[in-house]
Amino acid sequence: MELRLAVKSATADPAHWLRSLEQLPPGFTGLSLDCPYPLPDISPHVIRALRAWRAEHALSYFIHTPVGRVQLGALDPDLRQASLAEGGRAIELAAQVGARLITVHPTPSAACWPGCASEVKELEHQALQRLCVAAAAQGVTVALENMPPGDAFPASCSDFSGFWSLLEQIPSLGVTLDVGHAHVARVPLADIVQRLGRRLHHIHVHDNDGTADQHRPVGHGTVDWRALLAALGDIGYAGFLELEFAGYAAHVAAARFLRSLSGRRG
Repeated sequence: MELRLAVKSATADPAHWLRSLEQLPPGFTGLSLDCPYPLPDISPHVIRALRAWRAEHALSYFIHTPVGRVQLGALDPDLRQASLAEGGRAIELAAQVGARLITVHPTPSAACWPGCASEVKELEHQALQRLCVAAAAQGVTVALENMPPGDAFPASCSDFSGFWSLLEQIPSLGVTLDVGHAHVARVPLADIVQRLGRRLHHIHVHDNDGTADQHRPVGHGTVDWRALLAALGDIGYAGFLELEFAGYAAHVAAARFLRSLSGRRG
């Protein structure tokens, strides 16, 4: 399996995204643009510079929407419309810089009043469907991320039980697999990879000891990376592994570690 490695921008300030490009470690060919909320109008100079970097260095960009701020299934119609508009701006940004994927998050538990879970689920389904249609028109994929267990998000967003009907009903919806979140939720990673198959478009990579979402470097926790990489190879995964922990040296070490497990050097 060929490893394609990415990192998240070190800042959610678009004016400083270019600094993250200048700090990409050797062999990394992807950058996830971590977006603020609300997403502002971005300077044409920044857009041009991002496009130029992408073309010159054969880079891939990804858009990461803010966790918890975009609430696609919110019962409050104003908040739901604002969230849809934010998703639309993220799609527009993706089209402007040549990104092919935006990661969105499930609706937080705080947006769901007691007894209204089914209504929130239906509203979220409708909103995701609208975003997927808008994204497809721009050649962009919308990918839903699994979340860590706890009170912030419904359990169905951690154990993937809430994903399967959405994937069945929205053929163009993809998944961003967050390995650390799944490990804390005790989800069997190899089995999930096999079940997701071609719907798996992107992967967030970080480690933990299984008790909390610690965002440690790979190899500094209890994730079975060898089994995960083997499962990815079995399904012919061709997407990126995005490192979601800080530090240039940690990124370089993680790349070496992952490549050693996959049988590749460098």
